[in-house]
Amino acid sequence: MRKYETFFIVDPDLTDEVNSVIDEKLKNVISNNGGSVLEYTPWGKKKLAYPVQKRTRGHYVLMEYAGGPELVAELERNMRLDERILKFITVKLDDKYDPEKEAARKAAAASPPVVEAEEGKVAAVPEESEAGEESGQEDAMEGGNEEA
Repeated sequence: MRKYETFFIVDPDLTDEVNSVIDEKLKNVISNNGGSVLEYTPWGKKKLAYPVQKRTRGHYVLMEYAGGPELVAELERNMRLDERILKFITVKLDDKYDPEKEAARKAAAASPPVVEAEEGKVAAVPEESEAGEESGQEDAMEGGNEEA
């Protein structure tokens, strides 16, 4: 199983109900072809970099999913046939995608780091000192001034 990302632009003049129909259609294409939608993020209506089909704005959507290469071919075929979708691009993010490892990685990233302290003492996370960085820069400047 591979991990893909498809970015597409939908006609901005469509109603929210029609946009949700398009969303469901694309999600069904993925699930019917043995894939799974990992993330579906609508970015909203934005100005296009250049006119596409005589339109200057578009409704941007980013979709991450997992599946095989035949899934991408079928999804892109459906997008090509749908006149409401102005443009799309698909990128392969990962060659070997394992859902269990991804879930474990996300869970580990979501939990804050644990710092153990002795009894009665408060654990503090050391902060980087900006004063040390500034004094190092001043020393370098002073060294250059000695020659003048």
